[in-house]
Amino acid sequence: MKNDIEIPVEWGDTAQAAIVFYPNYFRWFDIGTRHLLDAAGVPYGFLRKELGLLGLPLVEAGSRFLSPIRFGDTVTLASHVAFWRRKTLRVDHLVSVDGRRCAEGHEIRVVAKGRDGQIQAIPPPKRLLKALPVHNSEA
Repeated sequence: MKNDIEIPVEWGDTAQAAIVFYPNYFRWFDIGTRHLLDAAGVPYGFLRKELGLLGLPLVEAGSRFLSPIRFGDTVTLASHVAFWRRKTLRVDHLVSVDGRRCAEGHEIRVVAKGRDGQIQAIPPPKRLLKALPVHNSEA
């Protein structure tokens, strides 16, 4: 499954060089993951209430910046699950403007439950695996 969203670039998203300040890409990746979960029918409320999870805490993130984005641009953010491991998943993101690849990023997230006040990594429930299949993509 792949999910695309559009994000308008606001003045406050840019740095002194008049291009998007790099931490905003990571904020967008987080937004992309949330929208991917929503589109798959497993929003955070469902993860917590129905599956008994704390959520999908971030344990790693990275990005390559390919082309500048400026105030007034509209970003298309394409997000998908690249792979599952025993207790984690990788969500890949492609950031583009008018078809121009601007950045590629990834997040590694752990499937987590709470136990005795501690966070515990667990294998993903079957419902989550079914809702978020790996998407083969060029991104």
